[in-house]
Amino acid sequence: MVNRLETVWKSKKGILYRAEFGEVKISLNDTVTFDNFDSSKALLNVVFWKKTDGTTMTSTIALNVATITGTGTNIDCIYMVYGYKA
Repeated sequence: MVNRLETVWKSKKGILYRAEFGEVKISLNDTVTFDNFDSSKALLNVVFWKKTDGTTMTSTIALNVATITGTGTNIDCIYMVYGYKA
């Protein structure tokens, strides 16, 4: 599991939803848990981009956890996540 002590650039809180942007370092089949989102509902969207070339990483969502597949080791990424706030 990835340690989410990364820098959060911006988070926006609404009545029901939350959006967050930041940076994270990931490796093959890492999971990222987004603690500020409702753990009983699936995230609405999460996207990871490689900082080196901007390509999108493949990920799957299970509630408030995203699993990244098809990457190398220690890849610096930018992420955007959107879902129901906790």
